[in-house]
Amino acid sequence: MLNYFKAFTIFSIWALIALTSHYYISSKIFNTCNSNSPETPTLQKNILFSIIDSNNAVLYNFSEGFTINNKNNNVSSILKIPYLTDSIQHILANDYSKELIITGKYLETEIDHNLDTDIGIQRAELVKKELIKHHINAHRIKISSKISSFSFNKEGIYTDGIEMKFNTLEKQIIDSLELTIINRRLYIEFKNDSLMSNQELIDYNLLLKQYLKKHTDKKVQITGHTDNLGYYDNNLIIGLARANEVKGYFINNGINANIFETLSKGESEPIAEKFTEKGRAINRRIEITIN
Repeated sequence: MLNYFKAFTIFSIWALIALTSHYYISSKIFNTCNSNSPETPTLQKNILFSIIDSNNAVLYNFSEGFTINNKNNNVSSILKIPYLTDSIQHILANDYSKELIITGKYLETEIDHNLDTDIGIQRAELVKKELIKHHINAHRIKISSKISSFSFNKEGIYTDGIEMKFNTLEKQIIDSLELTIINRRLYIEFKNDSLMSNQELIDYNLLLKQYLKKHTDKKVQITGHTDNLGYYDNNLIIGLARANEVKGYFINNGINANIFETLSKGESEPIAEKFTEKGRAINRRIEITIN
């Protein structure tokens, strides 16, 4: 019994030492991950790059920055910063009132008066082009530059050459954008009465979800319009079936079914020449109205 007590005591002492060491190493040396940003599990220590909002609050931290050099306008790839594109896409996909500002840094000694754009703009433009290749909407990105005080290392490298900030669009721009959401005309292909999704519909569904999250009391009316081929009564049926297909798409992509109303105008409200194929293609449409 005495030997058992001694063994248990020694085990308890070692367990206490191990737990204390683990806490010290995790909390004091390496720090903890940012629990508020699950999309970007970066360490708080040794942060080289941050994305901020219009109030200069940090949205995401990263342990890698954008490297520039003093020989040309090249910037290191966005792929060197894990989770960067996902973090940007997450914000843009959930708030149409935001835009990304990319700022390229440069030294006063890098000014070349023979160039139309400064080297900071060139650096920011390279990052923008790479983000676009990774499916970030070009219309949601702006670029700028600023003269900064920094030093290249002995190899001619600087590791924080780009800044990123999410800005809130001006109210006039937001109002104009929302107007295109609440009164929208969509052109969608239907094959065997089934909807064929396209990029226009995908993009609009994303905007619609954001708008309805912001305006929770709104209702959505979907109206199907056809061309004048076939019988009038049959075209009313086709128009309604297509409106219901679009409604089903929205519901399947996360929008509440209870806010929708579907209608059909058939061929009764053409907006183009009814007797040409080009005109008939324009008349075959879905009209979205939100009120």
